[in-house]
Amino acid sequence: MKIDRRGLLTGGALLGLAAAAPATAAAPGAPKPGGVPRRLKNVAVYVPGYYPEHALANGKPVSSNQRFNRDLPDTDGLQKMLTRIGFDGSIRQTLLPVAAHDVEVAPDRSIGVLCSMDGRNHTAFDPETLEMAALAPSFKDGWNGGGHAVFLDGGRTVVMSERAPTAVYRGKPEAHYGRLSIRDPRTLKIAESYSTHGIDPHDIRLTTDGKYIVAANYGSTVSAKTGAHTVPRTVVEASITVVELSSGKLVDKRKTGRGKVELRHLAVGNLDRIFAIQALYGSDREDARIHAEDNVAYEADMTTEPGQNYMPVATLKYDASRKTLGKMGDRAANRLMRHGLSIRYDERHDQVLASYPSTHQLMVFDGATGNIIERLDTRTFGMRYPCGITLLPDGAHYAVTGHWENMFVFERGSHRLVRELCRYPMFFGHSHITSA
Repeated sequence: MKIDRRGLLTGGALLGLAAAAPATAAAPGAPKPGGVPRRLKNVAVYVPGYYPEHALANGKPVSSNQRFNRDLPDTDGLQKMLTRIGFDGSIRQTLLPVAAHDVEVAPDRSIGVLCSMDGRNHTAFDPETLEMAALAPSFKDGWNGGGHAVFLDGGRTVVMSERAPTAVYRGKPEAHYGRLSIRDPRTLKIAESYSTHGIDPHDIRLTTDGKYIVAANYGSTVSAKTGAHTVPRTVVEASITVVELSSGKLVDKRKTGRGKVELRHLAVGNLDRIFAIQALYGSDREDARIHAEDNVAYEADMTTEPGQNYMPVATLKYDASRKTLGKMGDRAANRLMRHGLSIRYDERHDQVLASYPSTHQLMVFDGATGNIIERLDTRTFGMRYPCGITLLPDGAHYAVTGHWENMFVFERGSHRLVRELCRYPMFFGHSHITSA
């Protein structure tokens, strides 16, 4: 029997979900009554799940379980999982028909969106029951979701990143620019759209003052020979773009690289606090060279596909008001910046939190300088492949989730692990999370 790299995890995963259901159930490691701070009792964390084909519930695959598949239309069979972890001890899970990547919930908790990445449809859902509220296509025929969204106006409007149809680069970057689609979150109907002024947009963030959308644009295009992406990627123009929300006008663009290094994820305060994660793919031979001095056995990276290995590449700090761009962290930290994924800005403490799952690292940076404050190897407290990060709405804590399982909670500022608030459900692979 062939065992793939994820198969090592799924044996335990199949057993771990057997008692889970989309209706309210006890979460693994559920707190004792009175053990949760009052400001967290009604809070939940939401996690997309990439590989529900590995999940069982009530003795059968979740795809054939009516409590999970009730919102799956008879389309192309696309299904991803969404998990809601309540600090009241509840856990709910369901399947939705979307190429899920990021999940966002309106500040008033009236609606949520599960964003498509390189898929044609987005979904909206009820944050309490997880029932699907809307299913709608990307910007135009041939376009795909860019993977991320932000809410505006307290939840009355949502903005989603959208990617232009895949095409070989012919010398005109504008032909590959993506869009910001401005939608009604309850119906996902598009009211307006703006260009991101960048190639293959992905993460988007709203500045603290609410005036601008900042976009991270991969900048990569497909090979003329194969029509697919290469390893390393062919990067025409990776960039950070700043778009005025009221007009769609481009107010700033910083090209961060070309050749091999993409730009993927963002955390943003105001224009002087833009933090951007880069990504670089390498071959199996290059990955082996990095591990050549390891004297113990190690597993293949569970967060990526065979042949697509994440190489070290520095996370960036950009000050759009002064037009200055620099690397964050020190040389030792930079060597561990493989597969930078989630990044969040804690305005209260002027700190930046970032996860690097390929090296099991959670890093904390100073917002003013980009210097590293603290570096945590999450394996030391029982988490492998830290992926999602969300600042909890109580203003005092943040949560970090492992790629396949487990959610750990830390105190903001001190980064002390709060073990009594941790939870241990299965997610079946993910990148980003949110809380509300």
